[in-house]
Amino acid sequence: MLSPHIKSKSWFFQNTAQAIYPNIYLPKRVYNNLNSNNPDPKNLAVLIHEQTHIKRQKEIGCLKWGIKYLFLPRFRFEEELLAIKAQMSYLKKHKKEFDIEKSAKYLSGWLYLWPVSYKFAKKELEKVWG
Repeated sequence: MLSPHIKSKSWFFQNTAQAIYPNIYLPKRVYNNLNSNNPDPKNLAVLIHEQTHIKRQKEIGCLKWGIKYLFLPRFRFEEELLAIKAQMSYLKKHKKEFDIEKSAKYLSGWLYLWPVSYKFAKKELEKVWG
């Protein structure tokens, strides 16, 4: 059973997870899988990613973190990289792959308000994975 701070959502971005202290909002399919008897390690890694954001929001302060995340592209990228690093660590430990190219496209795209170039995002993700 998941914590009451972990919620399913069917609104807003239906295929992405979000962390807004103290809650984590997951796509229905991820939420349902995590509540199953045999959760997919990739979904557990998504949860770890979002838990990293919650931890950082608590450390920095939710309002300050949110303002910096929204208005400072470098901060936004670095926060995502921290969360991805935790996610990657879990996936490596369970001998699962991480799609660096797909992640670099997301990180350098509209979803994250274009904080860095694709080339830079890919290079940084490869460093973290390697």
